[in-house]
Amino acid sequence: MKANKFFAVALAALTFVGFNACKPNNGGGGNEPDPDQEATLALNPTALTMTVGDEATIESTVEATWTITDAEVATVTPANDGGKSAKVTALKAGNAIITATTKGGQTKTCVVSVNAGGGGGGGDKTIDAKRIWAVVLDGVTAEKNASIMAGDIRVNDVDNHLYIWAAGETYNAGEGTGKNYFGNTEGYVALVCAAPAGWSGGGFCIENAESIAALQTLKEAIVANPDKFYLHLGLKATNAGNHQFYMFGSAATSFNIGKAAIEAGPVIGDFERDGEWHGFDIPLAQFASAIANAEVVSGINILCFLSGNQPGAQLNMDAVYFYEKE
Repeated sequence: MKANKFFAVALAALTFVGFNACKPNNGGGGNEPDPDQEATLALNPTALTMTVGDEATIESTVEATWTITDAEVATVTPANDGGKSAKVTALKAGNAIITATTKGGQTKTCVVSVNAGGGGGGGDKTIDAKRIWAVVLDGVTAEKNASIMAGDIRVNDVDNHLYIWAAGETYNAGEGTGKNYFGNTEGYVALVCAAPAGWSGGGFCIENAESIAALQTLKEAIVANPDKFYLHLGLKATNAGNHQFYMFGSAATSFNIGKAAIEAGPVIGDFERDGEWHGFDIPLAQFASAIANAEVVSGINILCFLSGNQPGAQLNMDAVYFYEKE
């Protein structure tokens, strides 16, 4: 079996990289409930990625009161159902934490990340972060943000590769032309699900020694201060499709973007299939334990992706980077 690699619109034969089984991940934070007092509190979802102007609903298993850490980023409004759900409205770019609290004292949280909109436009984008570790980032934007580049782990076609597992059977090359997430014309990762084998998958495989050292630093920083770290992911498409991702080669970090999960992990949101770029900021706090247990070695798949058996579904990715917020 052979695999191909894609970067922008390039295609070349490479060696097969193994496929990892996925395990479910339990999200959410807060204290453990006392079952003698009331039912167990749980929230759905436990993380929201929104664009300014978006509205979303959080559902709770128990009646609760709702608070938010930064009402300038988003507002949370209880519904007329005794507090078992609440409407979230995104107001400006930033991050906030919503807390649901029951009469019995249980608490659970939902992390809200709001972005200003898909794509930068103009090609002169400064990323709002303290440090970044770039996986997919065009050269213009990388140069613009060189002062905060803690780790350049991008595909280089030498010892950092984008592998497609069972290429031609799982994914084919997409169009990959036009403006990328930050408004430049340097291309982006463009794949179309083939999946006659009934599955699809790929990953960014890191072998470069400097990149491995940078990943180890990233892992240690996430574990030490998980609330400060996020994964940014730019996506666009013109048709429907669900996609699963996981980090540091650990299926325990799985999350899904779309309407439903592929194999494991929470569904953290979806985006308009309008051919425009949409940004997601994935809070890493909920995955900190799994990342702590991951082994950073040469050949690690820093980000894997699965699209199941969805022939024709587009997976266009750009502006993929880990970052530490200010």
